[in-house]
Amino acid sequence: MKYLESEVFDALNCALASIEIPDEKIIGRIEAYSCKDTGEDKQLRKELESKLLEEIEELKTPEYSFSSSIVSPFGPLDQTASRRTFFYLIATLNAVFPDYDFSGMRHEVFNKLPSVSMVQNTVQNTLFKLVNSPSTSFLQQRIWTAIDETVDLSNCDIYSFNPDWKCDPYSDEPTIWAYHFFFVNRNLKRIVLFTYRSVSNISMNKDLYDDEDGEFYMEDIEDDNRYINYDYDHLQAMFA
Repeated sequence: MKYLESEVFDALNCALASIEIPDEKIIGRIEAYSCKDTGEDKQLRKELESKLLEEIEELKTPEYSFSSSIVSPFGPLDQTASRRTFFYLIATLNAVFPDYDFSGMRHEVFNKLPSVSMVQNTVQNTLFKLVNSPSTSFLQQRIWTAIDETVDLSNCDIYSFNPDWKCDPYSDEPTIWAYHFFFVNRNLKRIVLFTYRSVSNISMNKDLYDDEDGEFYMEDIEDDNRYINYDYDHLQAMFA
């Protein structure tokens, strides 16, 4: 996968990098990739193709229901286009999280979503519900405009990634919740990943605990200037 540089995404990622609210820290990022295979991608695709085709052959035996066993969010896995989409999502995750290897994931960790509006509502009711700022609507508008300009949302298939702890890239963090959305435009051969998560401030801030007995002091939160609402107002200058 080829990373697509974007000054707009860079500016948005600065705003999403660390949004402080009293008990949580919201961290998000948006990245775009071209579905252009690198040398590593070609090897990964070859391995995934081989593994999936072997599974499909095994499922043709009488003890399995072949018609239902290969259904995936991308379509029947005996079709090349479906396997290609599966590969692209895995390759994108490998590019975004280089410290992890997602090649062993099953297709069940992905879901196909019916509409852009469904994703927008989810983002509104999670990320932006927690962030109460007069400039929130401006940030939302810029996010969806930037994604649309990159992959043309009206012609995208949308998938969510719902990992278990074995393949969760945030499993080592005190993550409260996380969302991962892929916007895939097959005609443009582009993918945008919009991922964001909530991390416990209390768990991350070890300085709030006494070194000797581990006792937690609530008054430290009141004196810690990191526990503030993120101010989005400077974003308008970024996009002026």
